[in-house]
This record gives sequence, C-alpha cells and structure tokens, in this order.
Amino acid sequence: MISGCVTDNKKNNETQTYSQNNVSFNYPGEWANATPTAPNAIAAVADPNSVQSGIPSTVVIIQKPNATAGSNISAVYALNYATFFNNTGYQQVSEGNITVNGNDALENIYKSNSTNPKQYRAVWLNENGTIYVILCIANENDFKNEQDNFNLIINSFKVH
Repeated sequence: MISGCVTDNKKNNETQTYSQNNVSFNYPGEWANATPTAPNAIAAVADPNSVQSGIPSTVVIIQKPNATAGSNISAVYALNYATFFNNTGYQQVSEGNITVNGNDALENIYKSNSTNPKQYRAVWLNENGTIYVILCIANENDFKNEQDNFNLIINSFKVH
C-alpha cells in the first residue's frame, strides 16, 4: 500500500498541510509524507512511530479510482463492495453515511483476518464530480486510538 520511506519530523502537536495532486488536507505534525503504492493512490501520509519491518502500520492513503468522473458515488461504492468481503480475508465491521465538509459521504469500516490484523476506514466522497477514497489504516489494537488523527485528515480534505 505504501513504501517504507517516511521520516520522523517530530513536530509534536502541530499540524502539517499536504497540498499536491489537486488535493489538500491537514495531518498530525509528527506524521510524514509517504510514497503510495496502492492502486489509484495520489497521496499518503503515515506515522513514522508505527514503522514495523520498514513499513508504517498507521497510514492514510488518498485514492482517486479510475473512470469514476461523473459516476454516481452510491453505484461505484456498491459495485466495489459487492464481492469485496467474499473469501478475501476482510470482514466488514460497519458502514454508513457521514458528512465531510458539508457533503454527504459513504463510510465502510472493515478489518483483515491476518496474523497481524489491521482495521480500515474507507470514506468515499464525490468532490467536483470526481470520486475520492480516504483510506485510513491502523493495526487493529491501535485503530480506536487513531480516530482523532484520521478525523483531522478526513474533515480537512479539499479538492482544488
């Protein structure tokens, strides 16, 4: 999902702003830019304090799925998850509707059933006719504690 290239900026309680690829968002000051390798990823930030075996386990990846411009977000979301949980090693925890910057968004929370279980929070937004996915990932044991950091990014996300 991302490469292991992150550096510890040690900015403590300050926030930083990511602004590239026509998107911007705030993220925790101690986090760093990361190199995304996930499909359709246009941005990634990670907590360098979560690095395990050279790869951070607490990450937020911004994805811009191909061929979704002008598409109905509910239809694209439903198509994506239609078979996602069938024999994939992922288990849905919850899904629902949320509001991000005054816009309706769809949220799907799920977890992996691997030896190092992770939990995922995928927020689907339609901004200016284009669908974006904000994918928040953390080890299952850390997921609840990372919600403030994830919310900082989600609630400050803007398309330019």
